[in-house]
Amino acid sequence: MIQRIQSLLLFIIFAFVTFSFALPLLELKLLEETFLMYAYHTYSIKDAQTVISNNIGIGVLQILISSLALLTIFFFKKRQLQIKLCKLNLLLVTIQIVAIVMYLDVIKETISPTNTLEVFLSLKIGIILPLLSIILLYLAIYFIKKDDELVRSADRLR
Repeated sequence: MIQRIQSLLLFIIFAFVTFSFALPLLELKLLEETFLMYAYHTYSIKDAQTVISNNIGIGVLQILISSLALLTIFFFKKRQLQIKLCKLNLLLVTIQIVAIVMYLDVIKETISPTNTLEVFLSLKIGIILPLLSIILLYLAIYFIKKDDELVRSADRLR
């Protein structure tokens, strides 16, 4: 089960998503104030208790992606179901990236409602992990299909 390359890739996705809970996604700078966007909240660095925005949608999607990646590993005997679950996970990661962009717009509106001040955006390591997850999911689907073709060809020979 775990010795298959697709199981290893799915476990790496699980680890990436689990670690990304503690990592900042984005950093926004407005004049002298800096804000950090995490999976569940956006904080002001000056006052860590001040929550600028609640990003609950991103956190919920991370939980779904993480649990679905871990669950998919255990369906190693049902390769077609594994492919479908990987495609669903790919859709969820894409929705997560779109949600990050949407929450970013909400945060920009909250920070600078008049849009007269320029907000500087810098990417953090947490935003790279969903992009790596997409690549790893494509690779997992490829190796599951390759494994399925191998099993089908072995069945033809019998």
